Amino acid sequence: MGDPAMAGIKQGPFPALLPTFGFILLYFALQGVSTAVIIAATQGASTAPEPISIIWGLLASAVIQLSLMGLYLRKDARAAALGLHDFGKVPLHKASGLAILLVAAAMAFNFVYTTYVIPGVDMQADMAKILAGIERTPLNMAAMFFAIAIAAPVVEELLFRGFLQNALAKYVPIWGAIFLSSFLFALVHGQPYAIPGLMSLSIAFGYLYHRTGSLRTNIILHMANNVFAILVSQVLN
Repeated sequence: MGDPAMAGIKQGPFPALLPTFGFILLYFALQGVSTAVIIAATQGASTAPEPISIIWGLLASAVIQLSLMGLYLRKDARAAALGLHDFGKVPLHKASGLAILLVAAAMAFNFVYTTYVIPGVDMQADMAKILAGIERTPLNMAAMFFAIAIAAPVVEELLFRGFLQNALAKYVPIWGAIFLSSFLFALVHGQPYAIPGLMSLSIAFGYLYHRTGSLRTNIILHMANNVFAILVSQVLN
């Protein structure tokens, strides 16, 4: 990346791989603990978690994670170095056009993959099942929206683009950093058959971040993608 902030990331100790993997492991540990606590508090001895408990667990873990990462990013202008304070080195209209092109390419790949490689398999089946089981109350819908459309995109872009992609780029070419961070992003979603599809979207996000240097742009695009997914799932159900 050509701007001074990204050059500082390339040369300096931030972000390092060890803290990056620590934050990634912490996030998923927090999800498990938060969900377990909420289930214990609301469902007692019930063994089958209610879908809304999973959503509340996701939201609680994201809030805790963002609080901890916020403290970490306050030091040494780390947030600015990741591109959280501006829209980067590419004019907004060009970044928007590039984003549309990249997401369209990822969607085209997903269409081919789900039509000809794994026909009949819904890559979002697990999440769709969770959302379908949530009672449509205002509080539940608000929790679902904030967890999936706001909290998750911010955490995931920070972890897999801001931290991991930049950390890996110190050791491998940028295309390798984008590919490896995208593979891990897809892997942690726990759906092996969906890895190629999730990777295609993550690679699009990674390349956009590489070109713009703005994590803010990526977060907005990721939010828009998740909002679209929620709307589609609600229409279908």
